Amino acid sequence: MSETREPNDGGHSHSPAPTPAAGSPSAALPYGRPDDVYGPSSSSPMLRLGGALGIAACVIGLLTFVLACMGLGKVVVLSLIPVGLSAAGLALSLLGAIKDKDSISEDTHVLHALFANIAGLIGGLLLMAVWLRWPIFPR
Repeated sequence: MSETREPNDGGHSHSPAPTPAAGSPSAALPYGRPDDVYGPSSSSPMLRLGGALGIAACVIGLLTFVLACMGLGKVVVLSLIPVGLSAAGLALSLLGAIKDKDSISEDTHVLHALFANIAGLIGGLLLMAVWLRWPIFPR
């Protein structure tokens, strides 16, 4: 097959696309892509779990805050959940970043996980301050 261009007839040509040979490695893959186009995952499973715990802590903390603002004052007892999730997520994120340092291709994954966990921890501690009536600002 030659590499010359066909004349443009307005997109109405019905010539079939070339198919890979039966023995080639790209014959079984869709669109003829080789196996190693995307490569292996470049992140740590422990880091991903830590980041997921941080995101869950942020979501639960935000829902608790919204429900408390709607007048359900007793819901701030649930502030222990974001604090626990983000503390565990922070430990897993740091441990995964240190243990799998060579397999992590970008540092932004670590920063995202740390940011989500710190945000969940601060939010959970603020909710605990409301629940336990901790003085935040001195009088």
